[in-house]
Amino acid sequence: MENELLQLTTIAIVLAPITAALVQGIKSATGLDAKKNTLVSLLIGIVLAGLWALTFGHVDQIGPYLMAGLLSGLSASGLYDLAKKTEAK
Repeated sequence: MENELLQLTTIAIVLAPITAALVQGIKSATGLDAKKNTLVSLLIGIVLAGLWALTFGHVDQIGPYLMAGLLSGLSASGLYDLAKKTEAK
């Protein structure tokens, strides 16, 4: 169990900056408003984690992988909000 939690935490940490970069790219390409950034980052994080699980053959553990994607999306939206507040100063 401890190894699985470590693996899922690592996946969430790896996917967070990728998710943030994709959200930033989508935002600049489409002019996405700030209210939808969190939703988009959650969806991208979940999709990326699902693709990760399917790519590496962990279909039986898709639920925890999707939860890791949710965490990466949340952290990516937090990273975006933090960067936005820092730029405004």
